[in-house]
Amino acid sequence: MRAPITVILASSILSAGAPAQTASLTVKLDSSLRALEAKGFSGIVRVDTGGLTVLEKGYGLANRAERIPFTPSTVVQIGSNTKDFTMVSLLQLQARGRLDLRDSLAKYFPNAPSDKRGITLAQLTDHRAGFPIGLGGDFDALSREQFLDAAFKRPLNFPPGTGRQYSNTGYSILAAVIEQVSGKPYDEYVRENILSPLGLTNTGFLLPKFDAKRLAHGYRNGEDQGTIIAKPHASDGPYWNLRGNGGMLSTVGDMHAFYKALIETDKLLKPESKGRRFDPNQPIGLAGSDLVFVFVYERLPAQHLELIIATNNSELRDREVRAAIAPILGLPSVDGPPNVAGTPKVMRAPSAPVAALLNEFVATINAADSTALVKFIRERFIIEPGAPGAEPRAGRLIGLHKNLGVFQLKGLNELEPGIVEVSVNTAAEGPATLRVQVDASGAPKIKGFQVLVGG
Repeated sequence: MRAPITVILASSILSAGAPAQTASLTVKLDSSLRALEAKGFSGIVRVDTGGLTVLEKGYGLANRAERIPFTPSTVVQIGSNTKDFTMVSLLQLQARGRLDLRDSLAKYFPNAPSDKRGITLAQLTDHRAGFPIGLGGDFDALSREQFLDAAFKRPLNFPPGTGRQYSNTGYSILAAVIEQVSGKPYDEYVRENILSPLGLTNTGFLLPKFDAKRLAHGYRNGEDQGTIIAKPHASDGPYWNLRGNGGMLSTVGDMHAFYKALIETDKLLKPESKGRRFDPNQPIGLAGSDLVFVFVYERLPAQHLELIIATNNSELRDREVRAAIAPILGLPSVDGPPNVAGTPKVMRAPSAPVAALLNEFVATINAADSTALVKFIRERFIIEPGAPGAEPRAGRLIGLHKNLGVFQLKGLNELEPGIVEVSVNTAAEGPATLRVQVDASGAPKIKGFQVLVGG
C-alpha cells in the first residue's frame, strides 16, 4: 500500500452543540455531503461529537454495475490502518512476555545478514529501520520465505536508527514475527485476539467470509477496479508485500468500535502497554490509501470529535469530503474548499504579520530547543481549556523535528481567511505541508495546525 500518513498535532476549535442542536448539525452535514455526492462523491462518512453519532451515512454507489448504494454496512478497504492492528498485536505479545520491541531481528531470523541483524522491532514500527517503502506489487505471489529473502537482500536506505522512511516492508516483516511467535497466520491472530474479544464481525481479510455484494468496488477514471478479495492472494490472507501493512477490510462501525476500545478502554491493551502510542488525550489522524480507496480516521479529544471517511472513487477523495464538512464542524479545511471542478488553487500571500509569525514558527521548530518552543507556544498560541499545554506540544514538536529533520520553508498560501498553508521541504521525508489556523484579530496567534507528510 502506498498510504499517506496524516499526523495531526493540534487542531481547531469545535464548539460542541447542545443536544437540541444535534438534528440541525446532522441536516447541515448531510446537505453538504449530498451536494458533493451530486458531483461524484461515493463513500461513507461518520461523525461523532460529544459522545453522540450525529451522522453515519453512505453516499453514491458502492457497486456501479449492480447499482448497489453505499450504506453504513458497506465493507471498505482500510489500507494502512491495517498497521494499527499489527501494532496492537505486537504490544499484546509484548505484554504476554512473548516478545520485546527492543528485540533485534537476529532473535527471530538468525540468518539475517549482518547489516540487518541489529534492527529492532521498535525501529520497524517507527519506520526507522532503513527498509524501502515496498519491494514490489501488492499482489505479487510471494510466500513468507520469498518475501523475507527479498527484504534481507535489499540494501538499506540508511543505517538503522539514523533516518526515517515510511516502510510497508517493515510492517510485513513485523507480521512475519507475529506469525512466528503466535504460531498462527496473521489474519487468524487478529481475529482471535483483537476482533473476537470486541465482537467485531465485519473486519479482516478472509476469515469474515464477506458477502461479495457488501464489498465496495474501487473506481479510477470511471473504470471498475473490483475488490481486494477478487485480487490474487494466498490461502490464509494477502500475499506478503501487503500482509501486516494493508489489505484489511472493515466497516466504519467496526473501525469506530476498534479505535474506541483501543484508545478509551483496556479491553485490548492495559495503559502501561500502550505507552504513548494511543494516548486518549492527544489528537490522532490515521489514513490509508491504495490511490483509489481512501480510509481516514480522525480523533480530536479536546473538541470531543471523531470523524471517519471512506471513499472508493479516485476522482473525488477524502480531502474534498473533509473540506466540505469542515466549516460545519468548526475545523480548518485540509485543502480549502472542494476542488471538484478541477479549478486551480488560488495563491494568495498572507498579511505581513501573519507571514512573520509563521516564519518564526518554522525557525523555532528547526532550532529544536524545547525551552524556546515552550516560550513560543505560550506567547504565540491560543490554547483552549482542556487542550494540551505548552510543554506537551513542545515535546511533540521536538519529536517531529527528530523524525523529519530541518524544515526548509518553500512558500506561504492563505487558503481562506484564517487558514494558511505552509509548504516546506523536510530533510528526512521531502515535501510536507503545515496547515495553520491563525487568529489575526489582533496580534496574530496560532489556534491550531496540522502536519501532513507524504508516505
